[in-house]
Amino acid sequence: MKKLLLLMTVLFAFVATGVCATQKYTPPASHAPAYHPPASHAPAYHPPASHTPSYHQPSQHNSGSHQNNTSTTHNNTLHNDNKGNRDNNKANRGDGKANRDNGKANRGDHNAQRDQRNAERDKHNADKRAEKTRANSERDKRNADKRAEKTRANAHKNEVKAHHNMYKQRRSEHKAARGAYRNGRFNDRYFGSHFGRSHAVVFSTPGLWVGRPFYSPFWWGGMEWGFGPGIFWPDAWGMGLGVYIDYIPGIGYVLVNPAFPDTTLPLTAEVDAQPVDDMDQQ
Repeated sequence: MKKLLLLMTVLFAFVATGVCATQKYTPPASHAPAYHPPASHAPAYHPPASHTPSYHQPSQHNSGSHQNNTSTTHNNTLHNDNKGNRDNNKANRGDGKANRDNGKANRGDHNAQRDQRNAERDKHNADKRAEKTRANSERDKRNADKRAEKTRANAHKNEVKAHHNMYKQRRSEHKAARGAYRNGRFNDRYFGSHFGRSHAVVFSTPGLWVGRPFYSPFWWGGMEWGFGPGIFWPDAWGMGLGVYIDYIPGIGYVLVNPAFPDTTLPLTAEVDAQPVDDMDQQ
């Protein structure tokens, strides 16, 4: 305010100095006629009246109240906007949580479905393996039965073949024995190769002893032998290990047990008896 008063004072002094200078200078009078412009008949221009309402500056008290109301309204608006934003954020967070929960639920369903598919696949594979195992077991059993049947057939075939070969051997020995038997005894060559202490009788051996063990008749050395009338196997001989057929002059052929040298069993040779097959004795 002081600056404004100072500026107005300086301006007033400057105007006053200019007026004084104008009053001191008087130019000389001129004799030239004075020019008077012609009178104008144009109507005088009168500007229209302004209907603009005059501006009245509000008083200081009303301005402050209006500013306060405006500020309060603005603050209320900002508060409402902030509250709306918070509500929107809260709603968005709720939607995000719901979306996450839905995502978890969907993942859980997907995992459950995957586990179910895996379980079904594992069960299917287990069933296939079990079926394959059963099929393999049945196949192995059939193959084992076939092999066992084949083994039994081969064993029976081999047994029959062995008996057949033994029977052929026995017939051949019987033929040789009949050729070597003269006048109630074998020649020394045949006797030495089939009888005597070095050719012990082995009971229950196929092809050697034919018949009931320890009973007569029995087949041995290409000839059928029988105990004499009323002669039986001595109980004291037991299994008769090491017994052999020998010839005693004046007595004939006897069965000797080295453990009991004083006891002999007289034997008779059935020259005309034909050899028998072991299969017929079973």
